[in-house]
Amino acid sequence: MNLPDRTVLENGAVLLSHALPSNPFIAFRGSVPAGVAAEGSDQGVAEFTSRLLLSGTRTMSAAKLADRLEGIGATLEFHGGEEVLTFQGRCTRETAAETVRILVECLARPTFPAKEIERVRGELLNDVRMEADDTRARAFRELARLVFPKDHPYGRDPKGSESRIRRIRRADIVSFHEAHVGPEGLILAATGDVDRTLLDDAIATPLSRLRGDEGGPPAIPPPPPHRPGTGWIPMPHKTQVDIAIGAPGVPRPHADYYALNLANLLFGRIGLYGRLGRNLRDEQGLAYYAFSSLDARTAGGMWSISAGVNPANLGKAIESIRGEMDRLRTEPFTRDEIRDGKDNQVSSLIVSLERNAEVASELHRMEYYGLGMDFLERYPDVIADLTEERVRDVARKYFLASASSMVVAGPVGRTRLRL
Repeated sequence: MNLPDRTVLENGAVLLSHALPSNPFIAFRGSVPAGVAAEGSDQGVAEFTSRLLLSGTRTMSAAKLADRLEGIGATLEFHGGEEVLTFQGRCTRETAAETVRILVECLARPTFPAKEIERVRGELLNDVRMEADDTRARAFRELARLVFPKDHPYGRDPKGSESRIRRIRRADIVSFHEAHVGPEGLILAATGDVDRTLLDDAIATPLSRLRGDEGGPPAIPPPPPHRPGTGWIPMPHKTQVDIAIGAPGVPRPHADYYALNLANLLFGRIGLYGRLGRNLRDEQGLAYYAFSSLDARTAGGMWSISAGVNPANLGKAIESIRGEMDRLRTEPFTRDEIRDGKDNQVSSLIVSLERNAEVASELHRMEYYGLGMDFLERYPDVIADLTEERVRDVARKYFLASASSMVVAGPVGRTRLRL
């Protein structure tokens, strides 16, 4: 894969591109630093804002925006997140200029109509109520709060509480938008039927018209120290118990990231969800599902285990999870496990890069985390250079039951069960 092109526009926006001439479409992905981390104490406003960016601009109503995008065969979406507000879409070479103009119009000149604000308010309230009745969502949300305490952005519910959603007003949304949505910190990655002429005329030109505050994106504070805790969320009307276990991981640029990511793959992802899934679900039949996840961001990260079980199996399931974590010390990953995991990581990336949207996502990730434009070329060597002992060491270092928090949600009472 040739190195992608990288251009910094005069307004500070960064444009990345990689040509895939055999693909007749253009996929793009981007972000602006207007996520939960930018809210401060004004919780819920970032998510509210992200859901309104397709709800009308100074020149187009929500209906006209939808009709126009559909008419030219393009897509455009906005999503809120802990660190950034993301956007993504697809178009053709012929419709690229208009699609990017619509993107810039939505970012720069939204009108936030009162009717649309109330529609989004209703959506958010409905989402909060649905999640309040979801054992898995409740357990994981509380786990994030324990791992990232003291109201850190990574531990918040982006939607905010029901009472907060009711209090947000148009002035709050306008103020947040004006302060945080602009060219500074903006990244846009495009792949597919692109070349230098198209980039300059259809993408860079409309994107360069975006103006805003030049103060720069807000710094994301490091998470406060984690003190392992336990949470019990009684939901007696449910028939399933969900277990969420987690502990701090590492930021994406951390030296331990690649070894930790491979260790997580072996523990609870690859094949039948790694060692964890094979034991709990397939061998013992204790869990409906069981897997682990690694989430690495700019200022920190979290490693977690998720499992859904019959309430009668709760105690045994927790004991088995702890047993698998302890087994990393008595029976560390074998040479064959590590070799298979390395092969899986490299081949999975190669397969994903056959899709335009995945290439755009990788380019965006490379820029956002400062991985370098040669990252995709270097990646196989990065994985190959991971020694077996290093992978085993990070598993022992980070996957510790004693250092983890646990939350259980479902038809259970508060008990003495501990991880």
